[in-house]
Amino acid sequence: MTVTVLTEGVRFLYEQAGALLARRRERAAEVGAAEEGAAGESSPTPPAVAEPRELPAADPVLVERFEAELRGLRADLHEYASGVDPVTTTDRELLGRVDALRRVLEAIHGTPLLFTGEPAAPQAPTVVRGRVDTDEVAGYVAAVRAERPTGTIEGHVRARRVEQGGEAVGVDLGPGPRARS
Repeated sequence: MTVTVLTEGVRFLYEQAGALLARRRERAAEVGAAEEGAAGESSPTPPAVAEPRELPAADPVLVERFEAELRGLRADLHEYASGVDPVTTTDRELLGRVDALRRVLEAIHGTPLLFTGEPAAPQAPTVVRGRVDTDEVAGYVAAVRAERPTGTIEGHVRARRVEQGGEAVGVDLGPGPRARS
């Protein structure tokens, strides 16, 4: 990885952390803000990020969970992101902080971040997470449904009420379409 890519990568991570914290603060200020979609939309990544080309929307629960890490790591990178301190590919302390913030953002967005020129990591096991938060289930709902599952799968369902004949499932690994009798 070149110094230019690393410099742009530091700025990208710094800006992403700041944007997540700002959106969290704005949501907290809104009275009765809905959780659904509160994390924002997906957004394109800069050329310094080889993968993904578009960053998925953040999980607001994970933004809240990692708020302290986002704040601390963002503060650690401020002087580099603003151009006060030079970014070098040999600064082990900087590389450690960049990697730590990258890992937090990967968890929040649910996808790996690969900088341009970095070797691709060995294919990691697939991780699928799904969440349903609803007041009422009258039919069928699953947080994750997979016909040929591989890797780690997590499904969480919170339903205040499931009507008679309704079904709320965290993970459904059954084949074919769901037939309701």
